Amino acid sequence: MDYRETLNLPKTNFPMKANLPVKEPSRLEEWESVNLYQTQRKLRQGAPKFVLHDGPPYANGDIHAGTALNKILKDMINRYWTLAGYDVVYVPGWDTHGLPIEMRALKKLGVSQHQIDPLTLRRECEAVARHYIGVMTEEFQRLGVMGAWQDPYITLTPQYEAAELRVFADLVDNGLIYRDLKAVYWCPHCETALAEGEIEYKTHRSPSIYVAFPVVDDQGLGLPDGTRAVIWTTTPWTIPANVAIALHPELHYDLVDTPEGPLLVAHDLVERVLTVLGVENRGTLKTFVGHDLEGVVARHPYLDRQSPFVLGGHVTAESGTGLVHTAPGHGVEDFEVGRQYGLPVIQPLDDRGRYFKDTPVVAGLFYADANPVVLKTLQTSGALLHAQDYDHQYAYCWRCKNPVIYRATSQWFLSIDRIRETLIEKTYGVNWDPAWGGDRMRSMVSDRNDWCLSRQRVWGLPIPAFYCEDCGHPVLDAELVRRVADIIGREGSNAWWSEPAAHFLPDGYSCSSCGSTSFRQEKDIFDVWMDSGSSQAAVLAEREGLKWPADLVLEGNDQYRGWFQSLLTTGVATRGGAPYQMVLTHGMVLDKSGQEMHKSLGNTIDPLDIVNQYGSDILRLWVATSDFRGDVRISDEILRQLSESYRKIRNTFRFLLGNLHGFDPAHATRGTVSDPLNRWALDRVNRWLEEAREAYRQYHFHTMVHGLLHLMIIDLSSFYLDVIKDRLYTWAPSDPVRVETQRVLFYILGALTRAISPVLVFTAEEVYQEIPRRPEDPSSVHLTTWMDPWEIGYTEEEHGRLERLLGYREVILKALEDLRQQKVIGNSLAGEVHLTIPESDPALTEEDVALLTEMALAAKVTWTAGPELAAVARPTAYLRCERCWRYTPDVNQEGGLCARCQGVLVELQG
Repeated sequence: MDYRETLNLPKTNFPMKANLPVKEPSRLEEWESVNLYQTQRKLRQGAPKFVLHDGPPYANGDIHAGTALNKILKDMINRYWTLAGYDVVYVPGWDTHGLPIEMRALKKLGVSQHQIDPLTLRRECEAVARHYIGVMTEEFQRLGVMGAWQDPYITLTPQYEAAELRVFADLVDNGLIYRDLKAVYWCPHCETALAEGEIEYKTHRSPSIYVAFPVVDDQGLGLPDGTRAVIWTTTPWTIPANVAIALHPELHYDLVDTPEGPLLVAHDLVERVLTVLGVENRGTLKTFVGHDLEGVVARHPYLDRQSPFVLGGHVTAESGTGLVHTAPGHGVEDFEVGRQYGLPVIQPLDDRGRYFKDTPVVAGLFYADANPVVLKTLQTSGALLHAQDYDHQYAYCWRCKNPVIYRATSQWFLSIDRIRETLIEKTYGVNWDPAWGGDRMRSMVSDRNDWCLSRQRVWGLPIPAFYCEDCGHPVLDAELVRRVADIIGREGSNAWWSEPAAHFLPDGYSCSSCGSTSFRQEKDIFDVWMDSGSSQAAVLAEREGLKWPADLVLEGNDQYRGWFQSLLTTGVATRGGAPYQMVLTHGMVLDKSGQEMHKSLGNTIDPLDIVNQYGSDILRLWVATSDFRGDVRISDEILRQLSESYRKIRNTFRFLLGNLHGFDPAHATRGTVSDPLNRWALDRVNRWLEEAREAYRQYHFHTMVHGLLHLMIIDLSSFYLDVIKDRLYTWAPSDPVRVETQRVLFYILGALTRAISPVLVFTAEEVYQEIPRRPEDPSSVHLTTWMDPWEIGYTEEEHGRLERLLGYREVILKALEDLRQQKVIGNSLAGEVHLTIPESDPALTEEDVALLTEMALAAKVTWTAGPELAAVARPTAYLRCERCWRYTPDVNQEGGLCARCQGVLVELQG
């Protein structure tokens, strides 16, 4: 007789080979055909809402590892809260205005911004943005990210633009918007002003120079002839714009006798400066306090211009000379001091960073190219005391990656000063994760200058201001802004470039300054952070089904100075509070050696390449196993390791499914459970489920996954599932313990499938479709909810007993394995063990011994008490049952059956 035909061997259509790259796209098509996201929403109608507000990625290229990390994290969070029974609304967004798209469009057209009319360029920019919205939508969906992909928010749409303008109108109403001449960050390559959030710092090499300014009027202080004030600067190109020298009012300044003549330097810096200059200190002629020198007049080193001494709190004795070259046209502190003293603002550069043609010495030069010319001129005039290269941190444009400058221009600003304290106050009501995020945000707000909103480009939302054609008077009125918002909401912002000012103004509107009715529109556009920052109103407040504030925002840790801050600013300024209840951040993606990924370094990994090789679920598993609050590494080696972990998870599911073949879910009652192993397994799974649920709530996905791997690989596959194979395969199908075991397996399978569904979205669905289900059960795992625990009243005493037996088991298995390695036995079933347990441990009962024998898969276990835990194994004298392969005393002959198998066969033949 072929006893194999009498066994209950596993059967399942769930394959061992995942083949995810092939299967996942088909699954996506299925979900799209049934509109799974909208089905979720309908099922959760009336439930508490959970809103994760999406920070819009920039629509100008394919996704990369960083955007994949970000979107998958968001999706896992959304899917968990859906599983927890919440009505989860996820509206993905796109940031679509701004310079990168404009530059891409210009490159495609093969022209510069000065060679094309604005409307043609804007239409090309929109085409670029919409193309990449389509590309990125497909790529994000391929990662298994679910949301309102058919109805995202896009910052270029008329509806969104109108909402942004209404935010701006509220800012105007609240007295927070003003126009002023100020020194602001300026990118000469992009030809536009920049805000602090668009600046990054890099190591930069500059010419460091010490320059002597001759004193021409000492204001009666008795300075000797030939006295010169020494300044230090790393921007020689700003010397043509010098109009003053700043000193600190409380610092002491020494007039030092040197071979170069009397030199004025801050007392604390004299030795350092003279050492650098390589000149002898012949003694101090006089010492002054800074405020005593106010009003002394020096002369520009080579121009016919005075350079008076002024006082400024920004001057320090930490570096330089303690006397600061002051050019209000090229520095923030310089500008403020200049305004205080009524100094002229000389700003000799055009938008492209070239000197105007009337600038002496450097006319027509690009600012950086002027450095050697200025140095040579200073040297010729005898004013250059020393020059050398100097490496330091310098501001760069984060768009084009080129150095930026300060340039005094007229711009529109949002006053941070007026709301600074409120901004800081409102951060305390936000849950920051990591916790230091709140301190970081408060520090940034404390140090932040007023927000420069103007950008001198074409592709963006226009600032809705007007100028009188006759007197130049600027007009910015909240009601006019709302009127423009209504028009742009109907016609789109291209109308600003295609229609005259009269199209937007009421009939007969006149200038309040001169009475003229002739106006022109402002051509500056908004900073893109104003675009995305207005999403708190345009999306959260105005979209049906959402709510303000959002429960959560999640972006990279670089967004404290970016989107998090622009959301906070517009939210506090217009609605009185932060538009988010929690801010969660992730780090950057690094390569295997810990370097940040950059195309220029050639160390990037395309997430779609990973998906095509391994499948999206492996990429999602990488995200879930990463402690994302810090920087995250990715490499082929890491992905291969994760693939192996995934294989083990998959094989565990395959075992569970195979042993539920033919199981009727109608019998999956949650009655009493009597078998000790089944009770232990239920308790172990329930403990993990509670840990996993808490980990999900805290967004500690790596904790959840590490616990899952231990549960499935160690606790289940290597122990429980291995031990219960005998009862599942060889016992009678109707045996109560076997039936109870299947009920337990059914529960474990259902609970684990749901619990992993936020992470392994495709695999969980594949498993779910193979689980025996009732007609009323949801059609997709992503329509289910978290499974309630099967409470069995498992006591701490039971838990302690099994843990103690598991400890004994480890010692027994080691002894049996040693015997197998010596090739004395083929497997543990052929061995018997004598166990010595510590005398301090409780004595083993007959039930304990029987259970331990089953747990160790041994032929026999005996025991005695002794000084320490030990085990000795030997081959058993029992014969093997030919059906169940156990070695038992009731097998009477070679090839015979044990009494249990004989009884099963009688029942089967029934």
